[in-house]
Amino acid sequence: MTTKIVEALAKILEGLKNNSSYEDLSKSLINSKEFDQKTISIAFSLVFDKILSKKNSKIKKSKNKKEHTRVFTEEEVYLLGIENADYLMHLINVELIDNTDLEMILDQMNMFPEHLFTKNDINWFILLSLVNFDQEMLPGSRVLLFTSDTIN
Repeated sequence: MTTKIVEALAKILEGLKNNSSYEDLSKSLINSKEFDQKTISIAFSLVFDKILSKKNSKIKKSKNKKEHTRVFTEEEVYLLGIENADYLMHLINVELIDNTDLEMILDQMNMFPEHLFTKNDINWFILLSLVNFDQEMLPGSRVLLFTSDTIN
């Protein structure tokens, strides 16, 4: 099930990269019959929970504190590849990941410098960042349900 969720997340993230609307993405995922409705719902819920929790935490932060823009070093671009670096920047732009998540992903990638990372690898790291319990979560969050997912 987790693999299917990551695959659905990858499709959603790819659609967001191509500036597709959430409605179009949902329709295309349902019509492809590659994923069941439950998997699509979980994937969209994870994306929305992440975006809403980030917006909620930004509101609580001091307005005087400015967010810094992260720039990749040449070594990081070499490790990631240009396509993956662009992909990560896009995910930052759609607010699915932030600088903290990006640092976590880069730290994980630095553990295996000889490994060539794919978008699938990056999507696994993103899934891990989506279920990070260190952040404050919204009440009734789907992330909380996903951890035990035996309701009904």
